[in-house]
Amino acid sequence: MKKMSKRTLALVLAIAVFTVSALVLRASLTGGFSVQVKNVNIVTDEGVNLSATLWVPKNATTDTPAAGIVVAPGGNTPHVFYASYSIELARRGYVVLAYDYYGTVGSGMTTEGNSGALAAMKYLSGLSFVDGDRLGATGHSNGGGQAAAAILSDYASSASRRSVVFVGCGIPSNDPETFNGINVMAVWGKLDECGQGTFWDVYHQDRLNYGAMSTLTGDEQVKVGTYYGNAQDGSLRVLYTPNTFHSLSNIAPSTVTNIIRFFDDTLDGNTGVLEDNSFVYGWQELAVLLMAISLCVMIFPVGYLLLEAPFFSSLNRPVPEATAKSNVKFWIFLLLPGVLSALIVKSTVIQGQTIMGKLPKLFDVQSTNGFVWWFFLSALISIAFYVVRRLVDKSIDRQADRDRMKASAADIGKAVLFSLAVVGAPYVFAVFAERLTGWYGRIFQTYLAPITAGRVGQYAVYYVLFFVLFSVYAFLQADGVRLRGASERTNYWLTLLVNALPAVLFLGVLYGKLILTHVTPINGREMSRAQGAMMGMLLLYFVVAKVVTGFYKKSGNIYVVSAVNAAFITWLSVNTPQLMV
Repeated sequence: MKKMSKRTLALVLAIAVFTVSALVLRASLTGGFSVQVKNVNIVTDEGVNLSATLWVPKNATTDTPAAGIVVAPGGNTPHVFYASYSIELARRGYVVLAYDYYGTVGSGMTTEGNSGALAAMKYLSGLSFVDGDRLGATGHSNGGGQAAAAILSDYASSASRRSVVFVGCGIPSNDPETFNGINVMAVWGKLDECGQGTFWDVYHQDRLNYGAMSTLTGDEQVKVGTYYGNAQDGSLRVLYTPNTFHSLSNIAPSTVTNIIRFFDDTLDGNTGVLEDNSFVYGWQELAVLLMAISLCVMIFPVGYLLLEAPFFSSLNRPVPEATAKSNVKFWIFLLLPGVLSALIVKSTVIQGQTIMGKLPKLFDVQSTNGFVWWFFLSALISIAFYVVRRLVDKSIDRQADRDRMKASAADIGKAVLFSLAVVGAPYVFAVFAERLTGWYGRIFQTYLAPITAGRVGQYAVYYVLFFVLFSVYAFLQADGVRLRGASERTNYWLTLLVNALPAVLFLGVLYGKLILTHVTPINGREMSRAQGAMMGMLLLYFVVAKVVTGFYKKSGNIYVVSAVNAAFITWLSVNTPQLMV
């Protein structure tokens, strides 16, 4: 019996892990198959689609309607990120509707309707098995305003009991009295990086001072965890400050517990016997992580096997010997471009969103525009250092550099087809999981989700941009970072260092200052969007670096490397982020 090769074994194991994780995901989303979960597409009054997930517990019937809660997502964040309290509230008897706000994932784009919040509350409150007298909403970050709009809307105004939870956004109103008659809970992480100045209308320092909560409670020094007011007349107010960062507040067990207790105390919706801290959502978090990792792993055995196929075998070239030496000159040219690239993050990400946003019909994904622009300017910095290095380092083989760049149009076209086949394999599994579970793999806030039909054109546009940029980096890194005599593992870590250094430096300074001073450097849109771009790419660089070292070792072809990275990063860059008008 023929022994299975390592790459085939790796592919089989990745598929097995993915399949088991998808089944675990389905079980956790349904609370052990005790809750009905279904994807819904709502045609809204604004004339666009609103994609959402609806959780319906068994106790919710026409005869015994249950309390209903709308879950509003934060900026550029799919609703799947809020599965923690969506799952746990549904397990306890609440009907939960979590939606993707307008312009994200499968939702259409319009500037009306408070990003879909009004349509979500209209849909939820109109369900026959939802008690129209007991309605609630939660909102994280930018979703705080959406949650406020939902609970203050005409669709919820007739409810005798209304409750709202604001996570990481302060109290989103210039007039706190707007919430008279509505129970209010605020969650603000002590290390929330989005909390200084007027950006979120909350000043964040060693001792938290919540002006709006002080007004709501009538207490100048709001006591954390203390209930102020009465749930029956809608005057209950409570504040919690977990030891978490901005995004982690949503999955912190203490936050989930407090949200459950708040809705239980104000909407009286808990029909079961589950303890406040009896959770299954952790299995969902583990499952989506393993699904995402297994999809990333699939890229490599699939690619290596395809390079041996007759059609793609012409892409293979001899791999030159590594010539770089570990000396002062090598490390200066290795690290200094990354340092300079880190220094321009703050200004260039939002600059790119503005510049490329002037052509919204061509470059339609706002957050990706910012990253692409920064990536382009970083490439220019790297090219400048390469030119200088050629002048001062006589050991560089200039002919080898020219040979590395040579390729016919047919070869580049074949490299593009190769990349689409390689990334297409895990993509098929992502589609399968979405059909099976309604969910998809996720690494923190990076989503391996299928691309909706309306975004396919954007994939082609951004693929070209990423292919050009990754070709520059593949040319500079494939041989330029490989040390003579070093192991493949060492060269991988060097490549990872080169790619991730700007993000590591930028985020390291940001979070370092936050942890040491409790004062966040994120004090406006520039820093907010820069932080989002770097955080989104940081974990992906582990895959990007492996593509550079692994596929170059197998093929000796920089265009194979750049095409695979372009296909992979483009997928993740256009599938969920907010579109422009």
